[in-house]
Amino acid sequence: EKSRGETVGPPTVMARIRLPHLALMVFLVAMLLCAAVLRRDSRGEANLGRKGKRRAVPMVVPSPKIYSVLRQIHPDMRISKKAMKVMNDLVADQFEKIALEAHKMLQIHGKTTLTAREIQASVRLLLPGELAKHAVSRGTKALAMYNRAKQATAAPG
Repeated sequence: EKSRGETVGPPTVMARIRLPHLALMVFLVAMLLCAAVLRRDSRGEANLGRKGKRRAVPMVVPSPKIYSVLRQIHPDMRISKKAMKVMNDLVADQFEKIALEAHKMLQIHGKTTLTAREIQASVRLLLPGELAKHAVSRGTKALAMYNRAKQATAAPG
């Protein structure tokens, strides 16, 4: 018999991950979003708002970032190639979900420009409670860093 609040079948991947590990995942998603904003062109210059021919950019999850965050949280822990692939897939999946939810919001509101507001709303919808708050604060921090860097390059002093 199934009691209230119990699930039938094996637990999902998200149910088995502890909060610090989810925080790590959220941090990595925030880093990916920040990296997507700070894409650089072939000469190494930031491509900020330049118009041009659009091409598909393959989704690449930065394994070194995952490794460095793991070093910060658990300095003595190692990670296998299989586990790194799982982490890459997990981060890429969350990135896809957030991007898809943000795209749905754009369609609902009849807009064409994806902003931090849509990303923030998507994160709040998709992630549970404390994790969403942590992700939003990390994303806000990353956006502030981006804006400072943009202003520094725009007005050399």
